[in-house]
Amino acid sequence: MPSFNYKAVTRNLKVSFRRKTLLKRALTHSSFQGGTAKRPAKSNETLEFIGDAVLELITREHLHKKFPELTEGKLNEIKIKYTNTDSLHRIGKDLKIGEFLLMDKGEELTGGRERPSNIAGALEALIGAIYLDSGLSRARAFVQKHVLKKDFSGLLDYKSMLNRWAMKNQCSIGYRVAKSQGPPHRKVFHVDLYVDKRRVSRGAGDSKKKAQQAAARKFFEEHLKHKK
Repeated sequence: MPSFNYKAVTRNLKVSFRRKTLLKRALTHSSFQGGTAKRPAKSNETLEFIGDAVLELITREHLHKKFPELTEGKLNEIKIKYTNTDSLHRIGKDLKIGEFLLMDKGEELTGGRERPSNIAGALEALIGAIYLDSGLSRARAFVQKHVLKKDFSGLLDYKSMLNRWAMKNQCSIGYRVAKSQGPPHRKVFHVDLYVDKRRVSRGAGDSKKKAQQAAARKFFEEHLKHKK
């Protein structure tokens, strides 16, 4: 059973801790029987509990700022894409968290280092440990770098968002095909978006609907991203 190599872990994860025991605990599976009889090793379960809450807060805050026009239901739909076990497992695998987990031989021999729940849980525990060691700003920086850099904007229906925004602000919207290019089987459409009869953006796509979505997305990102 490998011992805990603090330098290797921090070098790989690019994190540092004032309280090194927090990092070790974040990567300690509940099966691990290390420590002493009087002071057995603590597993990462309570840190996972804290990290789950910290990740939720940071993700909700990020999505609320990035997509102020979305409904609660849509924000929650996107939030789940960032925080579910599958996503956290993939992120944890990229960070090679499984290689550094402390666990007993039985858990390791049955695939414990690759088990999605172990890796996702350890990633949440790591976020909790960073929060307890260095505060919310450091935890936010870690989450933004490793979790929130993923782009789930493809889930958004920008045309519907634009319709709701236009109704709220009593604006008229319209789309016009500016041009199309390419052969019939590979045609690309360029569509202009008009708000109150003023052209505000242009989008392109291999169908008129995709081009309209691209134009609506461009308008949101360039003009409405930071407006409430």
